[in-house]
Amino acid sequence: METKYRFDRATLPFRTDFQVAGTQCLLATNSYRALRAAEKWRGAPIEDRAKHFRMELLVELGARTDVQHGAHFRGMKHLVFVSLPPYGFLAYDLLRRQVRGVLTPCAVSDEVFWDSLLLPITVGLMGTTMAVAPLHCACLERDGKALLIAGAAGAGKSTLTAALGQRGFAVVSDDWTYISQAHGSLVACGLGVPLKLLPDAAQFFSALNDCNLRRTLNGELAYEVNPESTMGITVKRAAYPRWILFLERVDHGASVMAPCRKEFVLDFFEKSAEKLPLELDQARRSRTAIIQQLAECPAWILRTGESPQQTAEAIEGFLGEAYYATA
Repeated sequence: METKYRFDRATLPFRTDFQVAGTQCLLATNSYRALRAAEKWRGAPIEDRAKHFRMELLVELGARTDVQHGAHFRGMKHLVFVSLPPYGFLAYDLLRRQVRGVLTPCAVSDEVFWDSLLLPITVGLMGTTMAVAPLHCACLERDGKALLIAGAAGAGKSTLTAALGQRGFAVVSDDWTYISQAHGSLVACGLGVPLKLLPDAAQFFSALNDCNLRRTLNGELAYEVNPESTMGITVKRAAYPRWILFLERVDHGASVMAPCRKEFVLDFFEKSAEKLPLELDQARRSRTAIIQQLAECPAWILRTGESPQQTAEAIEGFLGEAYYATA
């Protein structure tokens, strides 16, 4: 970062705080637009200071926007540097729970940048330092109880999430779910990011016929749609995990649920979690404690060769009695 960029009270006069995925961000910026962009995330303050982090955003007219390569990450112990062309550059200090970034004016006024890049990357990197476990799974809710759907990449979690959403489940997240402990219970949070569906999803959802494919952060070509406005799906920010499904696609055959032991749950989420540097040993232990508590939830392996809609119907029938038995 060039020396002309100054991060102090004089150059960052606008200040606010907002809540995201069980954490509280204390934001300082020189941009009133950045301040306004954060307003939709404001909520009841989180009293636990261990869940607070600081973010300083300097919006610079001269920041470069001509670099064409995609997002780039570089880590060095507890520091992570992120380049996000054409939006800017961010530096994360995981040990001190601080974020500093230089952004272009186009970034702060772009809702997609906040929802799909800035906040998911920030919570994904910083969450573990504040006892928030980012887990690679979808989360759906009904009657206050959450169903987590995990599985290997390409198993069809997002299309199944959309199908369940159209059957009346509220969508908390379809890709990354942020789980923390509150008053002895687990809370699963989402970021309200667009629903990401791969091109073959169009054969199952007619609403995608009017949508365009775009290149996502990981380079995939996909539909990124607002589940509420595009598909009529309810979205919620948080829910309480009760059940876990591990989705496995097979070539053909009806949906079959097989109970799995908690050791399977532990192994899956520990192996799929991001590696943490030695300096963040306490964060690693906190994440493991959350995964251990999550592993106490009833869990099944779901093998299916059916369409997303047929699989969603089978899940609803399978869980129906459990929802009302524990209401």
